[in-house]
Amino acid sequence: MSSVYLRSASIACAVLALAGCVARKPAVITEAQPADPPKPVACVPAKNGDPMIGTWLSNTRPRDVSGELQSLIVLSADGTMAYESLLKIGRKTRPALRETGCWTVADNVYTMQTTKSAGEPVDANDPIYVNRYRVEKVERAKLTLRELKSGGQVVTARRMPQGYRLPY
Repeated sequence: MSSVYLRSASIACAVLALAGCVARKPAVITEAQPADPPKPVACVPAKNGDPMIGTWLSNTRPRDVSGELQSLIVLSADGTMAYESLLKIGRKTRPALRETGCWTVADNVYTMQTTKSAGEPVDANDPIYVNRYRVEKVERAKLTLRELKSGGQVVTARRMPQGYRLPY
C-alpha cells in the first residue's frame, strides 16, 4: 500500500514539475477601438439685429464659492460664442474656463453649447457642456439672465466694446 502511495505521490510531483516548465502563452492585450469621433455641432446664425449679439461682462458671487467670478461672453452673429472666466479670491486671480461653441435663443431661453474647452474638443452629448438661461431682460447696455434650474442664480452682464478681453 505504501508503494502505491509513493508511486502516486511521485507521479503527482513529476506532473507539477513539468507543468511549471511548460511555456505560458503571453496574455493577449486587445486595444479598444476608438469611438467614432462625435459629429461636430453646427452653429445656427442669429437673427438679424438680435440684441444679444455682442460682448458681455458679468461679475457674480456664485453660491458656495468664496470669491467673485468674472465672465466674458462673446456672442457672434454667425451663432458662435466664446466664453472665458476668471475667479478672484482675495488678491489672487485665477483663470477658470475658456470655452468656445454655439449659442441660440428660442422661446426666451438662451442656450450655450460648448464644443471646445481649453482648445480641446468635448463630447457634445455630455450635459455638462450645455448651459441654459431664461432671458429676463435685454437692453442696449445690459443683459439679465437667470439659470434654468431650481433656485437659479441671476446673472447681470454689461455690454463691452468689441475686442474687450479679461484682465489677467
